[in-house]
Amino acid sequence: MTGCGDLFEPTIKTICEDYPHFCSDLNQDGWCRAEKSNIIRHRYDHQNDDSERPKYDLLIHLENYDACISKASQIQHKKYREREFGRKEAAVTANKALRQLVWQTRNSADPYVSYYQWSRFGHEDAKERFVRAAQAGVFSEPKYYVDLASIQVATDPIAARNALFMALSHYANVDTEIDGSISSQLASLSLEMENYRMAYVWTKVTNHFAKNIDDSQLVALATQFSLPVDILDQLSGDIIDAISGRDFDAQAMKIDQL
Repeated sequence: MTGCGDLFEPTIKTICEDYPHFCSDLNQDGWCRAEKSNIIRHRYDHQNDDSERPKYDLLIHLENYDACISKASQIQHKKYREREFGRKEAAVTANKALRQLVWQTRNSADPYVSYYQWSRFGHEDAKERFVRAAQAGVFSEPKYYVDLASIQVATDPIAARNALFMALSHYANVDTEIDGSISSQLASLSLEMENYRMAYVWTKVTNHFAKNIDDSQLVALATQFSLPVDILDQLSGDIIDAISGRDFDAQAMKIDQL
């Protein structure tokens, strides 16, 4: 029964008829339909919610719509020039709405909005808020921990490694494609830390998901550093299974003891 609520949600057309102010500033033709619908649905769903968290989603929706309608506004329509004008007007309005929301959320304490303010504009105070939140495990999506690792890698490689471990573990929460660069980042990081056992393991994991049958780097690592290949191959297989099954847990697998 949990999914039945969706059956009673109003359509975009119905929302625009009942709440025209949610739609009137958007283009009226067929361009950017998905981006436009996301904004309208968000406005409807959060019309009585002035908390900070939904503003992150609205920033993303406005950003996507702004990019789409700006491109569409450059397309000339020989027969219906009023549609062309409508798109140009919508592009101006969308950009203004986006800039206004960016300004309003500049100092937001919300971790998602802080991430937006840092990732888009490089604000250091926003980055600090984002890092604190990510270190506390606030985010449920893997990508934020990958970005946390990118911040930490220069000053704290172990923290960066742990952030990448967290990224892999958080794929249990989402139904998105696993980022194959995470294992290659772990392999490179392990080499920089001169942890050759871990470098071997993560290189083997990377090769598996990249369908790379060239094991020359693995052979070189094993030979040069006299690695216990049988044990490391077994652990690599366990990691591959855990990542594929979206139940990766570095602590339970005691990977940090390599």
